[in-house]
Amino acid sequence: MTEERSLIDGQADEDLLFADEDLSEDEATELSAWKLMIVDDQEDVHNMTRLVLGDFSFEGRGLNFLSAYSGKEARELIEEHPDTAVILLDVVMEDNQAGLDVARFIRNEAANRLTRIILRTGQPGQAPERKVVTELDINDYKQKTELTAQKLFTTVTTAIRSFRDLLVIEEGRKSMHLLALSVAHQVRNRTVAIAGFANLLLKKAKENGAVKEYIRTILDESVRLEEMVSAVNSYATIGMPTMEKVQLADVVEDACDRADVRAQLGGKKVEWTKNLETLQAEADLELLARLLDALLNNAVDFTNESPVRIIVSSKQDKDGCRLSVQDFGIGISDTDMPHIFDPFFSQKPHGSGMGLAIARKVADEHQWEILVKTKVGHGTTFDVFMHGGCPLNKAPDDIRID
Repeated sequence: MTEERSLIDGQADEDLLFADEDLSEDEATELSAWKLMIVDDQEDVHNMTRLVLGDFSFEGRGLNFLSAYSGKEARELIEEHPDTAVILLDVVMEDNQAGLDVARFIRNEAANRLTRIILRTGQPGQAPERKVVTELDINDYKQKTELTAQKLFTTVTTAIRSFRDLLVIEEGRKSMHLLALSVAHQVRNRTVAIAGFANLLLKKAKENGAVKEYIRTILDESVRLEEMVSAVNSYATIGMPTMEKVQLADVVEDACDRADVRAQLGGKKVEWTKNLETLQAEADLELLARLLDALLNNAVDFTNESPVRIIVSSKQDKDGCRLSVQDFGIGISDTDMPHIFDPFFSQKPHGSGMGLAIARKVADEHQWEILVKTKVGHGTTFDVFMHGGCPLNKAPDDIRID
């Protein structure tokens, strides 16, 4: 069998591979093993993989092997073991797309962005590498005939190292999230106290004059501080998206309605031009709504003319779809342009400076891209490139990779 030979070729030369990263056996037993899932409908592939990687160790931790022989078993196993570090995933099992369906399930339905997926295929034509890696968030792609013992060791080690680093980042993000929430809570309590006492002083002040103006300034700044705390809290709560199928035109329409209400409260009226194709995207609905709110509110706030003219459009792009928000406002200067996505950067007198920072963070979490085109005095266009999972007039599950 070609695959078996490729796995065991050169095995004797690899006994010392990565030995410098190993700890003693006593130290290794204190650490839990990395979970490696083998998904393949051939028993020989499971046996040979276990044989080749049986003595594998990285940072003093060995491997805990999990086996699935079909896409259905793989989906059940990943739900049972969401902390799996690496999946060696075959493409063709019960059908020609079974492995790709598993990858889609892991990333979208199970919302698992940490597990590293290595696609192994004996039939490359069933899953073209570029398209699969781009659309399904595959971390590596190997043909079974090229995956020798040495390459398997190297590939698995690289994947586990990446998984470990992602875990550290995720733990750091959770810690920062908790810290931000705690700080926001403490600041909000103090702000309420300051505003409360300022109101008492305002009631006791007998005459209009400098003192009352000072107190009103304290109250105004308390309100602004409260708004900033809320914005920081909103930013901190943006986490890994829970992907689902959304009708993009419906989400945009809802966001436009909210922008209409906000504009009216500010004494403005919006004149909309909507060019929305019938697209179904893979996204976190709540986070996508927050991204749209930030872009539309920015368009309203930085347009001084009345009515405010905004063009929103969505169309299919070669790698997914493109969502655009165009205004005809004051534009962005060359000086401000490098900072527009920075937290707390704002040219609005009473802005928190968190709107576009939130939009960028939502895009980053989805692995999307935001591009900005602007001309001072003529307006700005924000283009959001939603890579992958945005077919025209059909659901993502209906698309086959041929």
